Amino acid sequence: MWLHPTSALPSRSAQYLLQDKVMMGMLASLGIVHGQPFNPDDKTKKAMRQGALDAWYYMQYWYDNFPKEKLYWPDRHYASLLQADDNKKFTFIYEDRIDLINRAAEYFWCTYMPKELSATPATQYMMSLADKDGKPLEAGQRYKITVPAKMPVKQFWALTVYNRDTMSFIYSESNRTTLSSYDLDKMKKNQDGSVTLYVGPTAPEGLENNWIPTNGKRPLPAMRFYGPTDELNNKTFKLADFERA
Repeated sequence: MWLHPTSALPSRSAQYLLQDKVMMGMLASLGIVHGQPFNPDDKTKKAMRQGALDAWYYMQYWYDNFPKEKLYWPDRHYASLLQADDNKKFTFIYEDRIDLINRAAEYFWCTYMPKELSATPATQYMMSLADKDGKPLEAGQRYKITVPAKMPVKQFWALTVYNRDTMSFIYSESNRTTLSSYDLDKMKKNQDGSVTLYVGPTAPEGLENNWIPTNGKRPLPAMRFYGPTDELNNKTFKLADFERA
């Protein structure tokens, strides 16, 4: 690989920030230097692969032990996708430090955030990190959640199930990754108008339209609220946890 100098890159005479110099020093130790060819030897390649694996396993462990104080509701097991820093931004830069761990955690499961987190976000994603007993969701298990007839949304709600290992969609033969309020006319509903949704490798008999397949992957369900109302923003509404079906 060759790192080509371009107009988008800073010149050698540019005044770099101190943290930039630290990072560039670490890159230089691997042989990655601006304007010079990068030809890593086998030892360096092995170290870089191991570093990527170590980072992945660390973040998996971090999410399996998600800080309780960051949960959206203290008696539930959901975290908002939008985990802002103490300044309600997503830079994680403070006068005395850069919060590396929380920054890594936020950008591990998504890549694009607003500039600032308002008290009334236009969209909220509630990520299910564990079942109602506090146990991390597992591959190969079937889970269910009952969505009430009246959800705190001005537009619509949608349940999307991601792959917990990669934070990406779970693809299957059905290509179904999401069920939403737009699909209610196809689902079997409960007497009170609520709907029970299932997440797992197989659907309960007769409830295929209420099911999102996991295809052998570890699920990360995300309940998405589009146009959330004050009930969600002030937390008077609480979403039930997933439970084993």
